[in-house]
Amino acid sequence: MKKIILLFFLIIYSHGFSQVTISEVEKNKQFGLVWGLLKYHHPEISNGKYDWDLEYVNTSSSLDTIKNQDGMNAFLFRFISKFKTDKLKTKKLTTERLFVKNVDYDWIDETVFGKQLTKTLLEIKENSNKNNYYASTNKLAKMLSFDNEKGYQDFNYANKNHRLLLLYSFWNAIQYWNVNKYLMDHNWVSILHPMTELFINCNTKLEFEIAKSKLIAKLDDSHSYHLSDIVFDTLFKNKPYFSVKTISDSLLVTSIFNKSLAKKDGLELGDIITKVNTTDISTAIHEKIAPILSVSNKSFLNKWCNWLFYSQSDSINVAINKKNGSGKNQYIHLYEKYEVENPTYLWTERNDKWTLIKPDIAYINLDEITQKELKAVFKQIANNTKGLILDLRKNTKNIRESDLSDFLYPKNKEFIKVLFPMENYPSYGEYDGEAPLKLISNPFHSGKNNPDYYKGKVILLVNRRTQSKGEYIGMAIQQSPNCVTIGEQTAGSVMNIVSYRMPDKTEVYFTGLGGFYPNGDEVQRKGLKIDYNIKESTKNYDPELYIKEAIKIIEN
Repeated sequence: MKKIILLFFLIIYSHGFSQVTISEVEKNKQFGLVWGLLKYHHPEISNGKYDWDLEYVNTSSSLDTIKNQDGMNAFLFRFISKFKTDKLKTKKLTTERLFVKNVDYDWIDETVFGKQLTKTLLEIKENSNKNNYYASTNKLAKMLSFDNEKGYQDFNYANKNHRLLLLYSFWNAIQYWNVNKYLMDHNWVSILHPMTELFINCNTKLEFEIAKSKLIAKLDDSHSYHLSDIVFDTLFKNKPYFSVKTISDSLLVTSIFNKSLAKKDGLELGDIITKVNTTDISTAIHEKIAPILSVSNKSFLNKWCNWLFYSQSDSINVAINKKNGSGKNQYIHLYEKYEVENPTYLWTERNDKWTLIKPDIAYINLDEITQKELKAVFKQIANNTKGLILDLRKNTKNIRESDLSDFLYPKNKEFIKVLFPMENYPSYGEYDGEAPLKLISNPFHSGKNNPDYYKGKVILLVNRRTQSKGEYIGMAIQQSPNCVTIGEQTAGSVMNIVSYRMPDKTEVYFTGLGGFYPNGDEVQRKGLKIDYNIKESTKNYDPELYIKEAIKIIEN
């Protein structure tokens, strides 16, 4: 009897739910989800047989007539039925390296879509007969490619369906192909409802471009910088005549590019700004910059602190602690244009490629040094120094990881594990994947048999500017036997960059592979492991602090 009553209530609930009025946002969101599932899972659609962007635009125009979930389910079922499903196949994916943390099809919910539509969606989801027209991987590098995303002809931001096409095109590409999706702050599916609402309600070109920036910012990836000209030229029209550095939630004035303008405001090198428009610095950065700029972590977000002074207004209120200890609130002027006049700097960065900081301690700036120069340096310092400081705070332009590991390792060894996307298997990844040409040259191993490797202490210097290739090389350096890493959290965007062309032909970038230490610890978002965190101070700022701390570690 209890089972009959329960079944009765379930039927009543299901019938009542299906008759509830469905919102414009929900209708479009559901169609965007189904359209994306078909794009990457249906045999013929994933083969590029249809103009899939055009299908979206033409079909979505009929959504306005739908009133409830029953009507929506019927609409979706008719849409799917236009495309043959007789070639669907099911093949279980088995591999010991299978990575499943990005798999998320929970949105296919029978309580929403009903039994018939849900069954069809699950059959498409389970289909193993997929093709790679829209997302493929390079055979020599396993890197993701979206080469057939050419943009939508005659894209018009003023057309709601065009804007939503852009949203769902990009959202589904990330949903099924971004191997680092599981590391985002927000569940990617959960952002689709508010983003749909945002894109529906764009009334101007500026609002549309801001919406795009907010969408891309949700990637939480320091590789995904995007800010269109109209956003920058409108919201960030006026600029400061100085630059600052974030230290302990304050801003240190490090450069002045026009002395006359600085004198007008009474601003000096070494001044400490503690508030902007009565808001503390950390809050101001998160409120103004974080919503529109994709970053992997707070450390890299702080790199963009100068943007706090980019504004539509021609002045900004700040709280300043002067070098003499006094404090005050005042307005600082901002300018659309100004001339660089007698620029001054709080300190001058080192530009020597290498030097003996002490007779028995060598310093190498990895920014500019070449492979040939590096070889000569190691030959000179191999037997007469007890410590080596490798400065990776400005990344490196001219060397590879092997140029260092050949001198730092006693033998060839693994320094990185890589997570690859799996072609024809949306959402799945291959963890600890093998490089296609590993028998010729394995990019995930480095070093060589070298009994004369450098045996002194190796100190690696990193900061928030250490990113991408710099982090990759840093991981290799860290696997040397005597390495200690000091500094601050790095950018957290190691590995290669993937490009995706949106329907309006905007190029968007994100990290295409996952990077892990040999023990499995993640580097994406977290950045390089730090053995000693450097705590800089705005008061009596010391630009040589990193190097002084490195010397202490070597000498102790």
